[in-house]
Amino acid sequence: MASEEVVFTFYEVRQCGYYKSGEQIPTFGNLAELLEDVFEWAEGKTLRETSTFEADEKRLPCYLLNAKKIGNDWLLTIWNEIPSNGQKVPSIREDLQFGEDPNVIMNPIEEGSIPGYATYFWFLTDKKLFATIRLRNRLTSQKFLQHYLYSFLKQSSSHVVSATVENENGEPCVLIRGYKLDPLDENEKSAHYFPRFDTKLIRNPGEHEIIRQNADRIRKIERVIELNLSTPEDLGFWQQLLVFIKLRSEREDAPNTKVRYVLSPNVSLSDINNMIDDWEQQRSENSDYGFIFEGDPNKTYWLSNSLARTEYNLEFERDNDELVNVDSLLNALIEKRSIILNRVGV
Repeated sequence: MASEEVVFTFYEVRQCGYYKSGEQIPTFGNLAELLEDVFEWAEGKTLRETSTFEADEKRLPCYLLNAKKIGNDWLLTIWNEIPSNGQKVPSIREDLQFGEDPNVIMNPIEEGSIPGYATYFWFLTDKKLFATIRLRNRLTSQKFLQHYLYSFLKQSSSHVVSATVENENGEPCVLIRGYKLDPLDENEKSAHYFPRFDTKLIRNPGEHEIIRQNADRIRKIERVIELNLSTPEDLGFWQQLLVFIKLRSEREDAPNTKVRYVLSPNVSLSDINNMIDDWEQQRSENSDYGFIFEGDPNKTYWLSNSLARTEYNLEFERDNDELVNVDSLLNALIEKRSIILNRVGV
């Protein structure tokens, strides 16, 4: 058993369940029930069968690799698929000089396997919270988790009322007719419900007030964005950047990379508020704005300092270089639960 530094970032689960139009309280469904439902649905399925959505231009599928529960605490392991040509994953050597013709290395994918990386999520159902768990991989892929669970509520949960019909080609397909507390209860009154799963980063707004109050002292603004190269959108943007500048990944097959650039410091309080609003709407743990004030050149005030985030060394076992032992990690989380929560004030 080894000790590893773990970075926790906490989110509030604001909505979870099935809602009538315009209402903020679910008619039925909650976080604890959702996780139990996902667990029971996944039992007996292959990894490929645990995806709840298809690939599109914004994202590739992700899969439920494991789920463990102790009391009110759950640990979910999600396997996030990365781009490939179906048989091989391409990579380019990091010491390639800008403008040179690249020698693309085609790394073979074992037949029947899904190339990707693991992410971990700690749910505390009694507090309606969850935390991303960042280990060796910098990506946490919280947006993928949110889409995964929303898609499950939409089409795979035990509340879904569906029917098998034929499409235009005469092939069988599933039609979602609606949602009920108990789809088998013929006496349950019909109503139109909307599935929702919505989360929000927990923040301390007071940190942002320091930046607002010193708007006239700003002498430098840094912008940092982290690109998830497993998504077609970010991968395309990254490839366009390589046309103009030389960037290196930490490793040849890294699924993410950071871009850092400087913005004009000639901004108003309104501009600062727009940056804060933009950052909050991003819902990203790794995109950020940094501000340096006149007279304090050695300190950068980052918007992300307001996040409910902490680092802690945990002792747990690994199954291999990519995957941790989920029983060992969950037990470590339970043991240090109160300490971690006190550190972030939740």
